[in-house]
Amino acid sequence: MPKHKQWFVVFLAGFFIFFISWIGDFTPSLYVRSARDRETLDSTIKLVFVGDVMMDRSVRRVVETDGAGDYMFLFKYIREMLVGADILFGNLEGPISDIGKRRGSIYSFRMDPISVEALRGVGFDIVSLANNHMGDYGREAMEDTFSRLGSAGILYVGAGKSENEAIAPVILERGGTRVGFLAFSDVGPVWMRAGPALSGIALADPDIITSAIRQARMSVDILVVSYHFGEEYKTHFQKRQEDLAHRAIDEGADIVIGHHPHVPEEIEYYKNGVIAYSLGNFIFDQAFSADTKRALLLKITLAKKKIIAVEPVPIVFNEYFQPIIKTLQH
Repeated sequence: MPKHKQWFVVFLAGFFIFFISWIGDFTPSLYVRSARDRETLDSTIKLVFVGDVMMDRSVRRVVETDGAGDYMFLFKYIREMLVGADILFGNLEGPISDIGKRRGSIYSFRMDPISVEALRGVGFDIVSLANNHMGDYGREAMEDTFSRLGSAGILYVGAGKSENEAIAPVILERGGTRVGFLAFSDVGPVWMRAGPALSGIALADPDIITSAIRQARMSVDILVVSYHFGEEYKTHFQKRQEDLAHRAIDEGADIVIGHHPHVPEEIEYYKNGVIAYSLGNFIFDQAFSADTKRALLLKITLAKKKIIAVEPVPIVFNEYFQPIIKTLQH
């Protein structure tokens, strides 16, 4: 069977297993492309992608009242999976800072500066800042976030002190494989767009996306594009999401990771790429529906500078907003 057809069959099998896992106690297995690929698993690179991370509001209160002020409390049931990743990536839904002024929305987030230690403690290597909450407390808080992440040894993408920095790829090397990251927000805020000499975020302008991907592609073996896009609480992706995701793959991305809907959406195999339209939340205080109480963690395994396995891991949240692997739920 041609290699691309093997990959497609494996993906469909994997997605079917994932669907079954939502309605039963089946544990999703590792979906490898072929038996030969199993031999390479000892020299693999494991990428782990998670959803929106927001440690303010009720999450902060839970940490203070039930976690003795230690933000590691939030990761109690999932830490082992996170620290086992070679690269751990998520979306940081708001600034980590104690400065700046709220811009006015009641849905404004600003995380306690000590929370960055928990992100470092569970192994976050890189986070996207290209989202609609990065400006909740203005550019001052965003720029403070740059510094605090840097001090913790955590890289960020999709924002910067200038437009060139915001749209530039961040590249991590593991085992001789160069993995690049780009991030864009399709939901604004427009006023937070980075300029030639102005800090801000990268917006999802199609021409900029195309140029950024083509340039990044020349410097990496695997390219990840993160989008903050779609409609909140919709469990199926929208046409705009599909267009942006397909554009990314068409231009050279291997993996597209979506955030913003706060609920999990479909995973699609498109050409030679993988698209997770929305992973849902990862740390958040949204317990008002069945859909917001579940999410996805996505594990992607690389070998010989190629994707060899994709494993969606269903997670649910308890009353303390702690993510728990579904099959390990108490």
